[in-house]
Amino acid sequence: MSNFTGNAIIAKTKALYGHRLKTEDYEELLKFGTVSEIVSYLKKQNKYSNTLTDVIEYSTHRGQLEELIKKSYFKNIAKIVKFVGTSDKKFYELDMIRREIDIVLASLRSIISGSIEGSIRDLPLFFKQHASFDIGDLSSSLTMKDFLKAIQNTRYYDVIKPYYTDDPNFIKYANIEQDLLLQYHDIVISRINQYYKGKTRRTLMDIYQSKVEIENIIKIYRLKKFYKTSNEEIKASLLTHNIRMSKNKLNELIDLDDPEEILKALSKSQFAEFKDKDDYVYIEYQAGKIKYNLAKRYMYFSNNPPVVYTVFLFLNDIERSNIFNIIEGVRYDIDQEDIKKMLIY
Repeated sequence: MSNFTGNAIIAKTKALYGHRLKTEDYEELLKFGTVSEIVSYLKKQNKYSNTLTDVIEYSTHRGQLEELIKKSYFKNIAKIVKFVGTSDKKFYELDMIRREIDIVLASLRSIISGSIEGSIRDLPLFFKQHASFDIGDLSSSLTMKDFLKAIQNTRYYDVIKPYYTDDPNFIKYANIEQDLLLQYHDIVISRINQYYKGKTRRTLMDIYQSKVEIENIIKIYRLKKFYKTSNEEIKASLLTHNIRMSKNKLNELIDLDDPEEILKALSKSQFAEFKDKDDYVYIEYQAGKIKYNLAKRYMYFSNNPPVVYTVFLFLNDIERSNIFNIIEGVRYDIDQEDIKKMLIY
């Protein structure tokens, strides 16, 4: 990558990061009691004004707002990717693949539930010009046969085809989701190895593999605590291939009888320095805080374009989750302090 291109990516990424929601913004958002108040506030933020400018506050419901926030997110990512005209462009397109998987899974859930209206509402239609499939065809699929036809020329077809069934009640959604995420993980690792070497490769591997390790730990905890899942079933549900954690260490975590011991293991791991000072036992919070602090460190101190771009994606996902948690909190009239405990910033 040329210095000019690299500098342009870093400058644009850090400028967009500068428009993130800050502590004072979250404090204001937590005061609101309606979605319309949240819309009104976000309209004034540079990061969201591009998609919320023409929105009428009082007529916007939760689903519409979440869709517009996704749209704003994608537009910001597209602003960065357009600078890339070099051999490693396919690395910068990884997030597009991740968003496609979200769309594929949303459409599959629609077939299972029989609620096509929900599918059309939830799918990010703004993605249409960038997707490797026709979103209209996919979102209007009423059967798995139609669904497979819509994705037949994509990388996802061979993964999902073995699960074909005429009866939506027998669609193995969890297995399909797991296989798609495994495919994505392998693509990430492959592209890092293909396009980078030395310190850049090591750093990107560390970022992605740390993310996978943390997500594996969350899954182990949740499956043990809430679903009493067997150890063998837990192993089958994890990403175990192309990861940094040894099989022995992973098995040690899976073999822990008390789920709370998994929380302690997370606190004593190599991620301990990124743990939050507030010792919430909510594992998703602690894991999210670790990912947030790790990403923030790279955002401030790295001048490596693919590294800065990668952590920007992570930080954007966290901000988006924060907004969705606030919206849900307002919807269900959750106490302000309880909503705040779910936010990571």
